[in-house]
Amino acid sequence: MDIFTLTPYHWIALGLILLMAEMLGAAGFLLGAAAAALCMGAVLFLFPELALGWQLLYYAIGAILATVLYFQLFRDAQSRPARPLLNQRAERLVGHQFRLEEDIELGKGKVQIGDTFWHVKASEPLSKGTLVEVVDTHRMALVIVAK
Repeated sequence: MDIFTLTPYHWIALGLILLMAEMLGAAGFLLGAAAAALCMGAVLFLFPELALGWQLLYYAIGAILATVLYFQLFRDAQSRPARPLLNQRAERLVGHQFRLEEDIELGKGKVQIGDTFWHVKASEPLSKGTLVEVVDTHRMALVIVAK
């Protein structure tokens, strides 16, 4: 018998403490260790006579595997933003069509889209009422072509 023994409740408590620490902002690094501790608690309910050395070995292997699994499967999905053009207002308008309210002469002008006035660039003069499409951006100016 070991001098120092761990019960299933010790492992479950460790797992819950690690989950609470993860909530403070560990960016996923403690999830694998927490999952392994909770699993070790479940294993000890099934095999209560497991020696401390084996418990620690299984916990270490489980923590490493769970952490690698987390970073391989879930972390990549989180790195892609749900709205990639959120703060790129000009790029969000590419593909947008509208009618000109003023003539565009010398390839430059201004248009109002929603509540914002935008500088526009065109390769040809365009008259009022022309249906145009935003095809690109140049800095904060919209590049438009007649549709």
